[in-house]
Formats: sequence, structure tokens, C-alpha cells
Amino acid sequence: MEENILEIRTDETNPNSSYDLIEKEFGGVVNGNHLMLDSEKFGVIDMTYYEYFPRMFCGVTNLNLKVPIRVLNQTGKKEHFVSIRIGKSGDFTSETKKKSTLLNSLYVYNSNQEFYIDYSINQPIRWYYMRIPVQMIDKFIYSSDHKLNELIHKKEAWFYYDTLTPEYDKIISELDFYMQDPVVKKGMLLSKMIEVLSILQKKSFEDGLENVVYGVHKNDLNLMFQLKDDILSDFKEVPDLKKLMKKYGMSESKLQKTFKKVYKKPILQFFNHHRLEEAKHMITHTDKDLSQISVELGYTDLTHFSKRYYAKFGERPSVTRKSQQKIH
Repeated sequence: MEENILEIRTDETNPNSSYDLIEKEFGGVVNGNHLMLDSEKFGVIDMTYYEYFPRMFCGVTNLNLKVPIRVLNQTGKKEHFVSIRIGKSGDFTSETKKKSTLLNSLYVYNSNQEFYIDYSINQPIRWYYMRIPVQMIDKFIYSSDHKLNELIHKKEAWFYYDTLTPEYDKIISELDFYMQDPVVKKGMLLSKMIEVLSILQKKSFEDGLENVVYGVHKNDLNLMFQLKDDILSDFKEVPDLKKLMKKYGMSESKLQKTFKKVYKKPILQFFNHHRLEEAKHMITHTDKDLSQISVELGYTDLTHFSKRYYAKFGERPSVTRKSQQKIH
């Protein structure tokens, strides 16, 4: 572990446990369901949660830290629940990275999955979350026989990771907007997190939630999240397997096997998948010309980029750009 990193041990079933600790150890100010710390030494920690039903919480956390903080999530395994985190969720890694792109991500896991989270310094981080008892989830989803319903009732530890689809991106943008309005934010937070749950159910019918991981030790899990951050931190740099083997102290076969267990893809395939997803995001959300996007993402030339893009999305980057321009 890095020197000078601060550890916060907290109980995921009780948001007040972290509030009390931050108030006591760091000087945060607690006002009911809101915690605020704005410190020259530690930076900003701004947390709000709501309890809608017994043991069902939704909340939002904003961080901009001046020191690295590690949160060790502890759960009393007598209570079975599912957690969803969506947004700029920080680094689920074993070291704090200054270079992390903090790509928007979705994480879903049950109460038996142990892990710790490192939060980066000097980077604005925001995520929204919901923690819901398993017995309550059936009230919000169609409870027929499908993969999500089967998954949430499993007692063994599991973890689900996914990048964000346009549907999820839209929810984050809407939450960022609604959370500025004190009149509607409580209701809209619950509404949008239930919407995330509904999209998960839709995906469970479409692809069976193929990114679910079982039986990964928390150390291996965090190591793979660190590796994920490494390879996505700069799309100009294609992962060098020999360097990664040396850094993580694993043979190529073990590195690939563990990574594929968590992410369902070999390292280079995973990298190329995310690089093209980033390309599509840049085409649809920025005014950068295609040549600039190609260079920024490390492709040898525009022709190479266009061929790769077409192979994944079935259309040229120029077609995606024209379609987006018509929408606006």
C-alpha cells in the first residue's frame, strides 16, 4: 500500500458509519443525511444519502481529494443486499493513480463481495449509488425467471462491471442536473436509480449479464481493476504484455487468465474495445475532426482508424458524425 494513504473502514449497510468516522477523524460536518468536509489538508468530501424504505438507501458522493484515501467496505453478511454504483466511481484499485481517465462505469455487487476502493487525488469524482435488500428488489423489477433475478438471489460473492451505454450516460447527466434542485432531488435520485435497475434487467434478457464475476479473491479483483486503469489511462499506448507481467509479477498465462475471468476479454481485446467506444463517444460528443480523434487515440492513420471503427460498429466514423449532426 502507498505511504501516507488514509484508510476508512465503513459498513455498507449503514451510511452513518462512514459519516461518523469522517466527522471524528477528519473534521467533517454532519447535518442529518448530509456530510461536508472542505479541508486544506484532506480536500473535499461531500456526501448525501436518503433512506426510502428500511435499509434501502440511495445517495451521491462527490470527492476532490488532496490525499489518497482507501475505503475498505465491510459488510455484516447476515443481511443480503445488492449495491449499484454508477458514474465517475474512482479507482477500484490497490494504488491511487494520478493518470486515471476516470471513465464512467457501472459496478454492481452483492453483500458477500469484499473489496476496497482507492480514491484519486486532485480529480473530481462523483458517483450515485443504491443499496437495496434482496427481498425488496422484486418490488421494482419483473420477477419472472431471468438472469438478473437469479443473480440477485445468489448467496455466493459476485461482481458485475460494465462500461456505460448511452442510456446510462443519459441517466448520469439527468442526475447531475436534478441534484442541483433541492425540491426534486430526493425523488429523482430514487427514480433514476430504479431506472438503472430496469436497464440491468433489460440487459439480463438480452445478453444474460455476461460480465458477472464469481469467486474472485478481493486482492485479485483489486489487482485487475488496477490493471484495467493502467491500460485505459492512455489510449495512445497499446498495452505491453511483457511490461505488465513484470509490474504485476505474473506469468502471461496467469495475467491473461485472471484478467479474462474478471472482464471476459483478453487484455488487448479489452483495450481495443474501450478505445473504439471512446472514439464513438468523441465523435458524438465533441467537435474534434476525425483525424484529430484518430491521433489522440493512437491509431497509425485515419484509414486504419476507419477500418477498425467499421469492423466494430458497421459504419464509418464519418457516417456516425453526419448522423449526429442531423440529430442536432
